[in-house]
Amino acid sequence: MRLRTLVVDDSSSTRAFLRELLRERGHEVTAVRSAEEAIKAHAEQPFQLLLVDWTLPGLSGLDLCRMVRGRPRGEEPVILVITGRDRTLDLSAVLDAGASDYLSKPIDPDILATRLLIAERAIEETARRGVEQEDMESRLALADRMASVGTLTAGVAHELNNPLMYVLSNLRVTREEIEELGETEWSDRVKQQLDEAILGALRMQDIVRDLKIFSRVDDEPRGNVDIQGVLESSINICWNEIRHKARLERDFGPTPPVDVNESRLGQVFLNLLINASQAMPDRAASFNRITVRTRTDSEGWAVVEVADNGTGIEPERMSRLFEPFFTTKAVSEGTGLGLSICRNIVRDAGGTIEVESEPGRGSRFVVRLPGSATSHVVHETQAPPIATSGARACVVVIDDEPLVGRAIRRALRDHDVQLYSSGEEAIQRLCSDEPVDVVFCDLMMPEVSGMEVYARVSERRPDNASRFVFMTGGAFTQEAREFLKETPLVCLEKPFELRQIRDLVAERAEPAD
Repeated sequence: MRLRTLVVDDSSSTRAFLRELLRERGHEVTAVRSAEEAIKAHAEQPFQLLLVDWTLPGLSGLDLCRMVRGRPRGEEPVILVITGRDRTLDLSAVLDAGASDYLSKPIDPDILATRLLIAERAIEETARRGVEQEDMESRLALADRMASVGTLTAGVAHELNNPLMYVLSNLRVTREEIEELGETEWSDRVKQQLDEAILGALRMQDIVRDLKIFSRVDDEPRGNVDIQGVLESSINICWNEIRHKARLERDFGPTPPVDVNESRLGQVFLNLLINASQAMPDRAASFNRITVRTRTDSEGWAVVEVADNGTGIEPERMSRLFEPFFTTKAVSEGTGLGLSICRNIVRDAGGTIEVESEPGRGSRFVVRLPGSATSHVVHETQAPPIATSGARACVVVIDDEPLVGRAIRRALRDHDVQLYSSGEEAIQRLCSDEPVDVVFCDLMMPEVSGMEVYARVSERRPDNASRFVFMTGGAFTQEAREFLKETPLVCLEKPFELRQIRDLVAERAEPAD
């Protein structure tokens, strides 16, 4: 590293001597005769090393030290003060002024060389730490932006679920109504167009579902998670990253459910898949291969392998692979936190993550997770009335999105459907003496949430409270997540199938006279 060095001495012979010696060591040297000239030169482009004579015309060398240290980033330069004084009090004054070290006159070339070597190493170490600090700050900023993206994604997914709900519902109802009209010269064409529109909406529904997996918060409860389902969602999320670079091969064997946080497990798989894609050399995608395997080992553990035939990892880097902030990627491509976080997630679940790699031949990451020892708790609920042919239900729909309510009313056109977009109005209706068979209630609503509606109805009309079916596009609060975990009532994820609400209403409808 070529150091920028400033020599400040009013003796021309000393300046010449130091300039020559420093240039021999590879320094880029500027030499001036006064503190005032030095301040001006240092302000234009800061120096890394300053050799300053104590006694100067005008401001002294110690004054210069104090002024340099008082500037922004003034702690960084190494300052050596040259002095003919040797009293302890004088040398203390040199250090108190901010000098790093001192040189006694007459200057001994060997001692000078030693002092310069120490200074050069200190400057190199400071520069290295500075680069690492800037790199870490950049990666932390990127990690923070990614966390913000996760929060934003959760909100976007929730906001998309309501329009998807009424788009899909209205398309399906329209398709049914055309089917009821019988065959006409235009009906086949219209039904095909509707089928294609439904297919497109279902594709959007799958995308939103996959996004929701990766945007859930870390305090969500752990539960029995299907590994292959999370893998497929991970593949869907990064498919555009993979398909242009490599062929993806699946070799899915049976695995037990695992007791993990679904979102965090998805984060592990997504990171491994993206790393495999980014490890591919620049060649035709048909020559690159990513293989995802699942199996159950002899101990009953679920095993997931993500292997690639990419560039591989050098042996000297393998030992640091799971260290925080260690990465071979540019800041724009990675934070250096991915594999470290993956290891922590897997360890938290009681599992292990290992890697094998050979430069030029690819890498293989193996995740092992213990099978879940628990099973889902099945809540005991009171069996709803069994419907008979011709049963007609009184249905109350509570949702702050009016289009969702209207779509449900069209889907249940054979029943009496009442719509409420206000929680307070719905509470008044449900606490009255009017009959109700089914209550479809949105969980997350402004002002009065579905949980509050349910709680207040439970106090005054517990019989009506037992008829609730909750609808949700996403539970954002800890209270909502805990409520869904504990409630024995049915909860439908938006957008849901028409068949689901029709079956629920048919089960709970009062038989017709």
